[in-house]
Amino acid sequence: MKQTQGPLVAVVGGGASGLAASICAAEAGAGRVMLLERQDRVGRKLLATGNGRCNLGHVQVQPRDYLTSDPKALQQLLRDLPARQVLDFFERLGLLLRQEEGRVYPFSNQAAAVLDLLRLQAAARGVEEHCSFEVTDIRPQKGGFSIQSADGQQLFAHRVILACGGMAAPKLGGGEGGYRLARQLGHSVTPLYPCLVGVSCRAEGLAAVKGVRAECAVTLRLPRAKDTQRRGEVQFNEYGVSGFPVMQLSGLAAKAGKGAVLELDLLPTLSMEELVSLLHRRRKSGAFPTLEQLLTGLVHKKLAVFHLRRVGELSRPVSAFSPAEIVRLAQSLKCWQLPVTGVQGWDGAQVTGGGVPLAEVQPGNFASRLQPGLYLTGELLDAAGDCGGFNLHWAFGSGMLAGQSAGHWD
Repeated sequence: MKQTQGPLVAVVGGGASGLAASICAAEAGAGRVMLLERQDRVGRKLLATGNGRCNLGHVQVQPRDYLTSDPKALQQLLRDLPARQVLDFFERLGLLLRQEEGRVYPFSNQAAAVLDLLRLQAAARGVEEHCSFEVTDIRPQKGGFSIQSADGQQLFAHRVILACGGMAAPKLGGGEGGYRLARQLGHSVTPLYPCLVGVSCRAEGLAAVKGVRAECAVTLRLPRAKDTQRRGEVQFNEYGVSGFPVMQLSGLAAKAGKGAVLELDLLPTLSMEELVSLLHRRRKSGAFPTLEQLLTGLVHKKLAVFHLRRVGELSRPVSAFSPAEIVRLAQSLKCWQLPVTGVQGWDGAQVTGGGVPLAEVQPGNFASRLQPGLYLTGELLDAAGDCGGFNLHWAFGSGMLAGQSAGHWD
């Protein structure tokens, strides 16, 4: 291929990270940028983010917002990825933004608008979009890399950015291809596990509350680590629980393996003492004559029946309910322990935990420490963010820095 100016850059993966990388590589002076996507179109997973609204970032980004095996390396990498940098990138491209409790969305509330803008801006800079191009082999050679596709096409690039994504959401393009390519090029991969996903629990009779949603404080108790708590709406399913706070804790639960327990507080605005006192007053008031009526107005009726059955027969009069049983009921409501048996699979996961170790890329540009001319970005790396825009911040930000570096001609 004829080289006119700057390096020829191949970006493998047309998701959030790859699109940002291709735009920034072109802006940095790359002679040619090829965006290689194995699916028939780019950005499919991006369209599903934020329930179709695209929570593309957060106004505050800290290392504590991510799960990784190497917190020190993460801290170094995030120093070069301030929240404002990603937001400025989108505003410079022409996207109007809005904030909701720190989360950043396109003003239109449409993920499609973000994808359309990225594609338009990439095309305006001469980025070549090649879909249905599944990269199966990348080999270093003098001056760059030889790239081969599943259908036998061969390309040459001076520099390669691996932005292939992770294992999560295979129906939207997730898979193991990026890890295989990273290993082929000398990198290691830590164990992979689903994150931001429902948690499977062992609890007799849980199917009785399937579909119920409740505001809870959720504490993950681990055998050899400190407890972690989140609060928000929990949804009960036949397999266990899901919802915002549970998904936030799912990566830690998956990584911990055996011995993890989710403890739910169904009445987080009341202390144990306040709840016991309230139940005693209800018991004595005469307004709640049967046990089945005692929790009316406090929790969802199905949850009330579930917990009342744990301490007594529903047909009993409240007057026969002893003070000790009142305490047991309060404990059941505020300290409901669900032993974790695992997490749901890759189909339901929003992001991948584990990946290429962060110590194997350089701060400031995400260049490989092992293979000159190679860059690794986004979900491929061992950094899984919480809900709230942190994963897209990581994807866009790492892609931006890699593209800026790869596109620059030394």
